Amino acid sequence: MRAVHHLAAAAALVVVGLDCHKTDTAQPVAATAPTGPSARFYGALAPYGTWIDDATYGWVWMPSPAIVGADFFPYMTGGRWLYTDAGWMFDSSYAWGWAPFHYGRWAFDAGVGWMWVPGDVWGPAWVDWRWNAGYVGWAPLPPRIAGVREEPRSHWIVVAARDLTRPQLAGHIQPNARGQVVFADNATHPEARPGWRVGPPGDVIAAATGHPETPVHLPPPPRNDELVRSHVEGDRVEHTPFAESKQAPSATMFPHNPPEFPLHTMRPHTTHAPVSDVPHRSSGGFPRSSHRGERLL
Repeated sequence: MRAVHHLAAAAALVVVGLDCHKTDTAQPVAATAPTGPSARFYGALAPYGTWIDDATYGWVWMPSPAIVGADFFPYMTGGRWLYTDAGWMFDSSYAWGWAPFHYGRWAFDAGVGWMWVPGDVWGPAWVDWRWNAGYVGWAPLPPRIAGVREEPRSHWIVVAARDLTRPQLAGHIQPNARGQVVFADNATHPEARPGWRVGPPGDVIAAATGHPETPVHLPPPPRNDELVRSHVEGDRVEHTPFAESKQAPSATMFPHNPPEFPLHTMRPHTTHAPVSDVPHRSSGGFPRSSHRGERLL
């Protein structure tokens, strides 16, 4: 049913976009304006992808396949895993990567592709982790749906532990049969704790690569609800305030030609499996969140 809702929303937008394109003036059609976290990110991400008003999640953003490719996968494409003193952080090479890889959640629908559900709490990477027998797996934490109590699931990618820190991971994904080792009964995964999952200890990766993992320092971001861009400077992560636009989002649908759906297709060698679902408790130097796109799973 959720997939039908996504497809219906996307199809409706395509029809509107096509109708606009057929007119002589080709004027974009006004839509309901984004609110909440979506409004904060709308202008910054609009040049790099498509916003749609989804029936399940509200306003969501999808990166353009012209930029990321049709086989885009969050927390793998366009970045690398960086070991910090607060756990593993996804260091993105995209100009827009400061937002969707550190705020919000990702959901996948076969008829639409990867959709980012905005949130306004920063984290190094909103993923779940597993590791076992020389392999490491991770999966984007999906957003919660109000009223749905079923076990949350996501798409997992598994690599050999020695490959986790490579700058290009696409060529090192393990086939499903081998990747199942991280779901074995003896596999290790993070203990329930507030905030993000820290991922495998540095010595696990160091043993696999043959050289020590020296962590960079990751300070907490500002606690005044300020959005930040995070980047690595030497041996530490710097948080730079993001200057939000004071102008309200234009709330237009497809000012250019509408995209063809799906924007992204699922990569081979991924496993659709459960992710941890634990209560969210406030603790430590990082804020908790009440927004559905940032609730800890």
